[in-house]
Amino acid sequence: MTALYQITESYKELAALADDESLAEAVRDTLLAVAGEFQDKGKALACVLLNMDGDVEAIDVQIARLAHRKQLIISRQASMKDYLRENMDACGIKKIAHPLFSITCVPGREIAVIDQESALPDEMITVKTVVSPDKNAITKALKEGLEVPGAHLERAKSSIRIK
Repeated sequence: MTALYQITESYKELAALADDESLAEAVRDTLLAVAGEFQDKGKALACVLLNMDGDVEAIDVQIARLAHRKQLIISRQASMKDYLRENMDACGIKKIAHPLFSITCVPGREIAVIDQESALPDEMITVKTVVSPDKNAITKALKEGLEVPGAHLERAKSSIRIK
């Protein structure tokens, strides 16, 4: 089967010859044949494009399915890490060594827990479009031994590091 660009070149050449009166009828018949071949090629390309539309839709469905699967795996991963961390904490185990990696249960850092946001002093509040406590400033003040009404220090969950 002739390539579309070759059909186009033939069509252009024949169109240039169409001005010659002595070749007019032969050129017209050949042009009709080339035009028919061009249309057949165009229809074939349209069929391929329509099939590609179906492929694109199928790929979109698979992308959505794989994104959902990815989220499930990430959630399972977090759950398993939490399970390991809780049990390492319960047993007092801080490190597990393996030739390929090591697991370390690191104590959580101290964070400010806001008991009553309205009781916090103004200098401990960050003003934005939404009013929220400045947890960094509150944590720093509490660590320095200052009393911050409406907040206290608490240790966060320990974390798992796999290297």
